[in-house]
Amino acid sequence: MRIKTFYAASMAEALRNVKEEFGNEGLILSTKEAPAGSSSWFRGKPAVEVVAAVDHGNASDGDLFTPSARDMADGAAQPETCTRASRIDKDYNEMRRTLYSLARPSVPAGSIFSDRAAYELYQDLVGNEVDEWLACKLVDEAQMSLAPGERGRKPALASALAAVARGLIQTGTATDGLPSKKVIAFVGPTGVGKTTAAAKLAAYLSLERKKKVVLLTTDTFRIGAVEQLRTYAVLMGVPFRVVAQVSDLPLAIQEYSQRDFILIDTAGRCQRDLEGVRDLMHFLQENAGIERHLVLSATTKSLDMREIIDRFGACNPDCLLFTKLDETSTFGPIFNELVRTQKPLSYIADGQRVPEDLHAVHGDQIVNIVFNAH
Repeated sequence: MRIKTFYAASMAEALRNVKEEFGNEGLILSTKEAPAGSSSWFRGKPAVEVVAAVDHGNASDGDLFTPSARDMADGAAQPETCTRASRIDKDYNEMRRTLYSLARPSVPAGSIFSDRAAYELYQDLVGNEVDEWLACKLVDEAQMSLAPGERGRKPALASALAAVARGLIQTGTATDGLPSKKVIAFVGPTGVGKTTAAAKLAAYLSLERKKKVVLLTTDTFRIGAVEQLRTYAVLMGVPFRVVAQVSDLPLAIQEYSQRDFILIDTAGRCQRDLEGVRDLMHFLQENAGIERHLVLSATTKSLDMREIIDRFGACNPDCLLFTKLDETSTFGPIFNELVRTQKPLSYIADGQRVPEDLHAVHGDQIVNIVFNAH
């Protein structure tokens, strides 16, 4: 391994120097401001010191990486099966988080990127609540995908950025708005619109796609939940059944097996108190034939959204469904979680109309929505 210390007037310049010296294999080991009064200061201004390394070992791209010391200490070590390329990308992302968190307080805003168009796009992304490190990655990779003469043109850069963004998210296997499995369960916290989402999808499938649908609910906890869904079912002319115990779900699903789609509304719980839906979680974990939609509100704060997704991960959600897009003007958190979780986005809901305000979306539409281009 070759290790070298780089000094530069800004983090952005230091990063460029590392890349020129070590290429894409370079890894950042540490970053800090250079000591005051040292010879590394630039024209009396603080400089940054970046220690980077490049591995010249003989490991091939397919080699496995060993568990980290922290994993070993936690007793939960599992072999990491990522390739060298994916490990470098992971380190790159972490490096960018560190660089820009350090650079922001001391580096003039316009000097984070080498040209104004790039920085304006970066500002647009951060203003839409895209994570700063992710905004940096998007702009950087968009610039690198363009010829040098195109990188300063904002329209060309924006188009390239959209292409990069599409490549970072997963798209569902279904493109016609139909679920990919017969049985669909809606899970998530309270108040995000699970019942209405289930009713909207049932209406779309039965009224517009002429499919045979049945609505089931396990939500006997929330006052009025059963009657709300029963009313929707009567208006749509589809069967409806209350399943009081999760243990009764297999029998109910079997009884309606001749239906095209079986939609299951479930009780919501706060992500910090999931004991009341423990049986449901175990049921979903053991039944891979059920398509699980984790329903989230687009108005949820970023940190809370991340916690909800992580806590409800015990349900093994196949995809994310976002509601209440009509109640917010920033959609970056949606993109953040699609990138972080690598879960596809199944549907979005942007109003109360049934079923008009439920939409299946594909990659281009997702990017347009989260970047305020719709």
